[in-house]
Amino acid sequence: MKIMKMMIVVMIFLLYSGCAKEPEYELIRKVNYDCGFDTMCQLNAYVQSEEEFNAYYESMNEMFSYYNDLFDIYNNYDGLNNIKTVNDMAGIEPVKVDGALIELIELAEEIHDISDGAFDITDGATLKIWHEYRDAGKIKNQNGAYGSIPSTEELDAVKEYKGFEYIEIDKEASTVYITDPNVSLDVGGIAKGFATEKIAKALEEAGLEYGAVNAGGNQRIIGTQPDGSGYNVGITDPRGSGNIAVIPDQKEVSVVTSGDYQNYYFADDGQRYSHIIDPETSFPATYYTSVTVVVPDSGIADCLSTAFFVLDYEEGLELIEKVNEAYDLDIIVVWISEEPLDDTSILSPMTDTQEYITCSENFRDSLVTE
Repeated sequence: MKIMKMMIVVMIFLLYSGCAKEPEYELIRKVNYDCGFDTMCQLNAYVQSEEEFNAYYESMNEMFSYYNDLFDIYNNYDGLNNIKTVNDMAGIEPVKVDGALIELIELAEEIHDISDGAFDITDGATLKIWHEYRDAGKIKNQNGAYGSIPSTEELDAVKEYKGFEYIEIDKEASTVYITDPNVSLDVGGIAKGFATEKIAKALEEAGLEYGAVNAGGNQRIIGTQPDGSGYNVGITDPRGSGNIAVIPDQKEVSVVTSGDYQNYYFADDGQRYSHIIDPETSFPATYYTSVTVVVPDSGIADCLSTAFFVLDYEEGLELIEKVNEAYDLDIIVVWISEEPLDDTSILSPMTDTQEYITCSENFRDSLVTE
């Protein structure tokens, strides 16, 4: 399954040290490159035995594989009604689905409404066009040539085929129905984060106290370190190597970054075209090189990182207020841009690239940039 959203955030785990405690914990890390979502999945856990770790790790892999299939928009699977099944049955009949799929759609609609449409999973018709051009463009780039971009006429022709008014959910029957055959769902901006949150909660319920699930840079921290301290989370430099900043001492939160530096191609106008499409313009957003969001829930973080990426800075500040009020939060947002966004924007000495870091007001004194 190809999810149109690649996000890179590097977790720096500090080894636990200090006075001996009972029980003693060992930090074990293991990565699976075949868990789905077109990415890697990693479990970092402080455990008392390798046997305990393996049980959590195997469970994580099984759940990622299942959610990959459930939220797949490209492939059908025997015995499973997934997002592609729902899209295939658009305008034909309701589809009975796993309750988790309904939960995902409902969360996506919440963020759609809060962000005034900046996040929209119903815009599948537009995203399909860009997916095809991007895949073709990547192949051309690999062969030393430029790709092309869709025409305005081509994009305008499908612009009306979106909106949650076309999505009917019957929770009692556990069905989803798209009433217009031209409308389709693309859950690339939420699926990985939603699955990560579900999996982290399941591991917590199974007994994991300290650690983190990392789905291709989508980090969900479970608890703290055994000594009660938090973790330092590095924000990847979108135009260089290493970290451009560090978010320190994070506990029981999710950290998600959306950026233009992984899933993109260069077109014949010489411009970089990323996978993050602005629903208003139907073209890739270009305000920033990356946006990082820190909130407790990984599904919400995933949606919001996309919404902030497609909104200009002033609109982003307004969205922070809306989200904090709606979810009773104090979210952290870090924008990386090629030009300063306001007089608080700084150049990071952690990298040689000329990029500016702008942090939400609640975290300006805490972000580590050197």
